[in-house]
Amino acid sequence: MSGVIRLELTAPELLSLCCCLLSAGITLADERGVVKVVAAEGSDVILPCSLSTKENIQSKLFDWTKDGQQDEREVFLYDAGIHYNNGRGGQSETFKGRVSHFQDQLKYGNASIIIRNARVTDRGNYSCHFPRLQPRQIFYVELVVGVVKVVAAEGSDVILPCSLSTKENIQSKLFDWTKDGQQDEREVFLYDAGIHYNNGRGGQSETFKGRVSHFQDQLKYGNASIIIRNARVTDRGNYSCHFPRLQPRQIFYVELVVGVVKVVAAEGSDVILPCSLSTKENIQSKVFDWTKDGQQDEREVFLYDSGIHYNNGRGGQSETFKGRVSHFQDQLKYGNASIIIRNAKVTDRGNYKCHFPRLQPSQTLYVELVVECDPQFSTLKNKYGETDGAAEPYISIVDVTKAGVQLNCDVRGAFPQPKLQWQDSDRNVLPADVPRVSERGRRYDVTLQIVVNRTATNRFCCVVKQKDIGHMVEANFTVPEKLFEDASCKGEVTGWIGGLVLGAFIIVAVLFLLVFAKFITINRYKGSHEKTKCSCNGDADGAL
Repeated sequence: MSGVIRLELTAPELLSLCCCLLSAGITLADERGVVKVVAAEGSDVILPCSLSTKENIQSKLFDWTKDGQQDEREVFLYDAGIHYNNGRGGQSETFKGRVSHFQDQLKYGNASIIIRNARVTDRGNYSCHFPRLQPRQIFYVELVVGVVKVVAAEGSDVILPCSLSTKENIQSKLFDWTKDGQQDEREVFLYDAGIHYNNGRGGQSETFKGRVSHFQDQLKYGNASIIIRNARVTDRGNYSCHFPRLQPRQIFYVELVVGVVKVVAAEGSDVILPCSLSTKENIQSKVFDWTKDGQQDEREVFLYDSGIHYNNGRGGQSETFKGRVSHFQDQLKYGNASIIIRNAKVTDRGNYKCHFPRLQPSQTLYVELVVECDPQFSTLKNKYGETDGAAEPYISIVDVTKAGVQLNCDVRGAFPQPKLQWQDSDRNVLPADVPRVSERGRRYDVTLQIVVNRTATNRFCCVVKQKDIGHMVEANFTVPEKLFEDASCKGEVTGWIGGLVLGAFIIVAVLFLLVFAKFITINRYKGSHEKTKCSCNGDADGAL
C-alpha cells in the first residue's frame, strides 16, 4: 500500500469543507451600551439583564460581578439551577442575603437581579455575563445610589447624619468621620469605644478642633451623626462615616454644601468678586490666587505674590482675562483680596476660588458669578419666534474596537444651533469627529462622536454651548474598565482571526492542488451539471 492517503470527497462535501474552514473564528459580544440605574439608599433596586432572543436560560450559566475591590466582586452566580442562595459558595460578603434573581423569568431569557436595601457602597459598574453562549454576551449596568446632601448657611451649626439601619448599640464600637481633600483636613471625628477627639484622643485635623462633636445619648440607637459648629465655606465637600470593624463593614457618604457668595452682573459691566479675611490681617506680603473652575485655558484669573502679579510682569494668566482683571492695592492692608473683572462676558460665568495657600490653616473662599445676557442676545429667536436652550446631552456607547471605546454625544431639538465639545475629567478638550448636524423644521439635532482610551478616571464630559443665548449644559459619563479590556482583547483577536483566515486559504489551495494532481478521487453526482451554492454554514444546494 502506498504511503499516500486517499481522501474521497464528493464535490459538495469539498466545498462544504472550504466554507467551514473560512467561517472559523470567534465572534465578540455585541456591546450595546451601559444602562444607568438610579436608586435611593435603603430601597430595593432591579439591575436589568435580558437576552434579545428570549431563549430559555434555566439550564444556562450567567454571572453578575461588580468592578472594584476583590471582596466586593461576586454579586450573583447562577449555573443550571444552582446559585448563591441555594448552596453555592463564593458570593461576596456584602451581597449575601440581599441579592436574588427572578426564577419565573428565566424561561424568557431574563437574568435580571434585585438588590435589597441598597447601600451607597453598592454604587458602581456591574456586568451580567453569559460566558457559555455562542457568541458570549455581556451586559453592563451602572448603579447610582444617592448620597445625602446637606446644605447649610455659613456660620450656622450643621448636622451630618449617619445611622445604622439595624439600630444596634455602637457605644463599644468604632466609627470614623473623614473628609475628602487635603491631608491636613481629613480627620473630622473619630470615636472608639468611648474614646474620641474631644476627651483626649489625638489626631484631629486642626480646622475641626473644638467645632465637632457627636450625640452621646444616640449611640445606643446606632446613631453616629455629628454636628459641625460655625460652618465655614472651607468645610464644604464630601464626608465619609465609616464603621471599619462591622461585618460587613459599612460606609455612609454625605455631601456638605456651605453657602457660596453669588454675584450677578449684566453682560458688558464691571463686576467685583469679593474675598476678605475675617482676621483683617495685612496681606501685602502674602500670596492669594484667584482661579476659575473649567477648561485649563480659562483657569488662571489673577495671582498676587508679595507685590508681583499678572499686571506688572508675572506670566501665566489665562488669555481670556488678560487686561480685564485687577485687585485693590489700597485694600490689601485690611485683608481684602477682592478683584474686579471689567467688561463681563457671558463666558465669564462660573465658580471662582480665592485661595491663600500659605496661611495657617490655608483658606479658600468661593464665589459664583452669573452674567446675564445683553437683551440683544437673549431675545434672539428663530423664524417661529422661539429660543430653546439645549437640554442635557445624551451620551451613549456606540462600539468597542481595538482603537478604543466609541462614544456618541447627542443633542436634540435645540435652537440656536449648539456647539458640542468632548472633555476629559481634567477639562482638557479632546479631539473628536466632525459633528453631524441635521435641521428638523425649527430645531437642530447634533451628534458628536469620539473614540476614547483608558484614563486615570475613565470619566468623560460632553459640553454643549449656545453662545448666542449664553446657554451651556453638560453631561458626564464614566466608561466601565471592562470595556477597555474588551477593546484590547478585540485587537488581539482580530490578528488571530486574520491568521486563521490565511491558514484556511492555504489549506483550500492545497486541497485543490491535490484534486488536480489526482491524489483525491472526486465522485461526481450523476445527472445534470449545475453549479453548487455554498453558504457560510456549510450547506450546499445542487451538484457539480
